[in-house]
Amino acid sequence: MNINNIHDKYMKTILGNLSLAKEFLASFLPAHVKKHINLNTLKYSETDFVLPDLKEVFSDIVFTVSRKNNKEAYISIILEHKSQPDDFTAVQVLLYVAYGYYKQYRSKRTLNPILPFVFYHGKQKWIFKPIEELFDELPEGLKPYIPKFKALFVDLAQFSDEQLNELGDSLLTAVLLLGKYIFRSEELRSKIKLIFEKLNEASNSPQRNLIRPSIVYVLRNIEVNFVLEIIEDLPPNIKTDIMTAYDALIEKGMQKGMQKGMQKGMQKGKEEVLSKTVTNLHKKQFDIAQIAEILEISPKKVRELLKKAGIDM
Repeated sequence: MNINNIHDKYMKTILGNLSLAKEFLASFLPAHVKKHINLNTLKYSETDFVLPDLKEVFSDIVFTVSRKNNKEAYISIILEHKSQPDDFTAVQVLLYVAYGYYKQYRSKRTLNPILPFVFYHGKQKWIFKPIEELFDELPEGLKPYIPKFKALFVDLAQFSDEQLNELGDSLLTAVLLLGKYIFRSEELRSKIKLIFEKLNEASNSPQRNLIRPSIVYVLRNIEVNFVLEIIEDLPPNIKTDIMTAYDALIEKGMQKGMQKGMQKGMQKGKEEVLSKTVTNLHKKQFDIAQIAEILEISPKKVRELLKKAGIDM
């Protein structure tokens, strides 16, 4: 799978939950925008404004929202695919927005405003440059002919962990911390326990179904053995969720020959990997019945694997 597709799929899964999408936008939209819209009316639009030439550059999630005058606006969250800053992104966003207005004109001959929200979480900090700043020594007489527009821009690297934690929603904090560090492996390792603890705090949340894809996203972007090493220090709920996701990924990887991060373990054979998983769960104080339920194998099979590992039950 293309690496951008992995990140796109995860963010679209997260923002596919309308409640979390509202929390996200409420946290990052500036006050001068929020006073003109009603976020309680936020809903998904079936459209997208990405031209074929832009699909390698970014993808989008498009919402509609009611304005205070009862008319609508589009909010487009543009997911940046670039791993580093690009001064000319404003040109691409201009093309995106222009196509959005053209598409509206073609379909209904009326226009609703499009608010482009560029979301970036690459390694390097990025200051978004508007188009007028991309020209050298532009005479005043030519400036009126340069297209001028604003884009909302969020670079997660610009936010401290404390700021993200103050958002209040544990699941959203975990998602954004994960997004902030996902391309910085060493820092991700140092933050992963905090991220899992935040996910655990969301165990009773209405959005609990988003914990599993978040764990899967972690396991696809970090050494699985490292996660297994720290699992002992995590709360029971998130332990179970991690091991369930881990087992599912192993099964999927064995069937499809995927998951490069797991290939070394899978080459040793399914039985050996299963044995290691059973042994790890046993060390984490899971009993035979719990291990059997998590891995969907018989208690007898659990005992056999533990016996082979030198553990008598």
